[in-house]
Amino acid sequence: MKVLRRFLVVLSVLLASTSVVAESTEPVVGIVNRTNCGGFWRYDFNYETVDADGETPIVLSAAIFMTPDVHDKELKAKGCGLINHYTITDDTQRPTNVQSGFTLEGILTNSNYFMIESDGFGFGLDVKNNQKYLQGRAAARVNIDAFLAGRKLLEAEGYEYENVVLNLGYSQGGNSGMWVNRLVAEGYRSDELPKIDYCIIGGGPYDMYAHYRKLASDNMSQYPVALPLILSGMIDAGGYKVKNEDLFNDDFVQYLPELFDSKEHDTDYINNFIYEKYGSANDKSLPIDKIVKPAFFDEDSETMQDIIYHLKQNSLVYDTWKPENTDRISFVHSTADEVVPFLNQESMETHLLANGYDTFDIDDSSTEKHTDTGTYYVLKAAVLISSFVPAGLEDVFSRMPAENTHDIYSIDGRLIRKNTTLSDAFRTLPKGVYVINGRKIVKE
Repeated sequence: MKVLRRFLVVLSVLLASTSVVAESTEPVVGIVNRTNCGGFWRYDFNYETVDADGETPIVLSAAIFMTPDVHDKELKAKGCGLINHYTITDDTQRPTNVQSGFTLEGILTNSNYFMIESDGFGFGLDVKNNQKYLQGRAAARVNIDAFLAGRKLLEAEGYEYENVVLNLGYSQGGNSGMWVNRLVAEGYRSDELPKIDYCIIGGGPYDMYAHYRKLASDNMSQYPVALPLILSGMIDAGGYKVKNEDLFNDDFVQYLPELFDSKEHDTDYINNFIYEKYGSANDKSLPIDKIVKPAFFDEDSETMQDIIYHLKQNSLVYDTWKPENTDRISFVHSTADEVVPFLNQESMETHLLANGYDTFDIDDSSTEKHTDTGTYYVLKAAVLISSFVPAGLEDVFSRMPAENTHDIYSIDGRLIRKNTTLSDAFRTLPKGVYVINGRKIVKE
């Protein structure tokens, strides 16, 4: 009997434990965390959306960023910005982990807009679920859903904001940001998001088919992490009719799960791994044929026909459309971009003009490569946002500070900058650790 009683006790504990685990793994929809990051506050939240098929319900994670003045309701926010995030491969880099003011989120939030950014597929709630990389419609849909869910949560918290919408993104986020414009033009959730006031987009792969043709012709990549990500995204979009083994060399295929599925390595690590094993770490270059099979270079091969179809489907220049409900677009793209060649910007410009949309400008002044131009994009976007005044809100915006200012100290307590904006500090300060609003902030 003692043995039986002991068995029943153990069984009941196990069942209770199983019940607790089951309950704890059910995602909570709504705000789940609030973090004071010094120069800004970050609210993490979960929201309901659908998977890439457009039908299957899923819950993803996202973040809302706001300045301390807006958080404390001492200042009414100018509006809300939708951030389409750039390429990240490491789970620790997701938006719901961002704490430094010297980041895209921190600097753009400094303009006194609420900034709302989804972790995207494969991060946050479900790290092991691969991101739907450069699947335009799927990424834009979850970003819009996050944006609208975030605004509802802010309203439930008693926050007020002007009805101004910004749409922002660089690199992968540039592609997604333009897809957001497209979905808005098509009327996606138009009762809640009827228009976009200002769109600031940079370095986006808008024409992935032309991008592929250049890579195949040059047989060279200076940013090798991008190719497996793009191809895996198109393989996923095609329902896995094509497999990694059909495209990548057998030796390289074995590393894909660790490099991309584990979510434990950032882009620098993955790039350096591929440089050192298959290319040149000295000049940071990779002959593409070192990691792909000959079928990659043959557009008429059965393998590439399927991939090319999805490259075109997820580009933005092969269908007739224009951003009818977007007032203005500013593009930033470097002619020296080695990751997303400038031909993408040229294709986008040609497409917009051909479809009757000319309310845009292009800043191609950067002579830096892709990553450094990303830094320029952040600073440029901060300037554009701080000076942007929507029609009809001139009086309202004149009473609001363009950007918050901060006193910045060295780690040993010396005052380094007084009443400066984060964007100015990011532009002028050397790399190091600083103290802003009593918190350590790292500039990398």
